[in-house]
Formats: sequence, structure tokens, C-alpha cells
Amino acid sequence: MQMRRVPVLFGIFFAINSGSDCGRAQVALPSFTISASSATMTANGAGAIAWTLTSVNGFAGTVGVGCGPASPPAGAILPLCDYTGGAVAQQPYTLAANGAVTGNLNLVANIPPCPCPVKLLLRPRRGGAESLALLAGTLLLGLGLRRRTARWLTPMLIAAGALIGLAGIGACGGGNTLTPGTFAYTITADQTGTNSGTFLTSNTTVNVTVPAGIATNLPSSNP
Repeated sequence: MQMRRVPVLFGIFFAINSGSDCGRAQVALPSFTISASSATMTANGAGAIAWTLTSVNGFAGTVGVGCGPASPPAGAILPLCDYTGGAVAQQPYTLAANGAVTGNLNLVANIPPCPCPVKLLLRPRRGGAESLALLAGTLLLGLGLRRRTARWLTPMLIAAGALIGLAGIGACGGGNTLTPGTFAYTITADQTGTNSGTFLTSNTTVNVTVPAGIATNLPSSNP
């Protein structure tokens, strides 16, 4: 009888120990989640995606939040997301343990007027701005070589300035409209400033509705 008790006791001990190990393995690590609401652009080319960043299991740290079109159709002109200070980038937010942070990602149909950001001047539509700028430089050089008298200086500068001005207008755009429809935008939250070797990320997808007829100066290939 006593011999039979040994295997039974050993089995009970093994079951308890295994259950304890399983419990330890299932302990959730600190993390965070991002949620957001769909948005509709207004007729004047503005909009905002409201988001909420939530700490999970005591996570505390700095998290960057950003967004962009998930899979834009070829040639579509879509709103820029969180365009601030001439750039599109994630903005950092401090998340307290078991806390939450809310904010908005701004949607814009237009960027500030000329002078354009450098990235647009380097990537004009259909090469028009680049060609005009090159033509202006050629004209200035050619006239300078052929006419060395001072009376030709002013006409040369006027001609070159006019062509370069046209180049700037071509680069900044004008007369375009946003592509109407409903498009998926990915909202991404990434942990920043960590030296622990652990990199956490979370994302969600929302819909951005673009009514017809919203004027824009954006190129057909948004960042």
C-alpha cells in the first residue's frame, strides 16, 4: 500500500510544479496599445485623426506616434498626415505607467506657399521645374557671354528671374485636387529612447474620407 502512495505523491508534486511554471510563463510583459478614429477631410483641406495611447501592464516610457497611407493607389494625391515644420515624422509622447495619452494627427491638403520645401524642389512634377531652372541658367550664361555691356544686365536678370519663378510655381503645384474616396491610413506607435534591447510597437488602421473638389498643391506621390 505504501509503495503505491509514492507514485501518487510524485504525480501530485509534478502537477503542482508544472502548473506553477505555466503560470510564470504566462505573465504578461509591459506594453502599450494605440487606437484611433476615422476622419473626413473638410472642404478647406483640413482634418484630424484622434488617437489614444494606452499603457498595458505598467508600461512607462516615450512613444512616437505617426501615420501615413496604408496602400495608396498609384498616382493618387492624398492628404499628408501630421505635416509640421516642413516634415512628416513621428511625434514623441510620454506615457505613464497604466496611464493614457490622447492627441490628434493633422491631415493637410496644402503645404505653405513658395518658397517650397527642398524635397519638392528636388522632385518636381513631370520635370517641368527642373527644366525651366536649367533653361534660366543657360539663358543667363548665354546672354552674359554674348553681351558684355552693362545695359544687358537688367534684361538678363529679369528673364532669368521670370523663368526661375515659373519653375517655383511648377514645383509648388497649383490647380490640382485631392483624389476623392475613402483610403486606409496606418497609425503607428513606436517605443523610443530605450537601451534595454526591447523595442515595442503597436499600430491600427483607420479610414480617411476625402470629398471631391479639395484644392491642393501636393504632388501625386506623397511621402
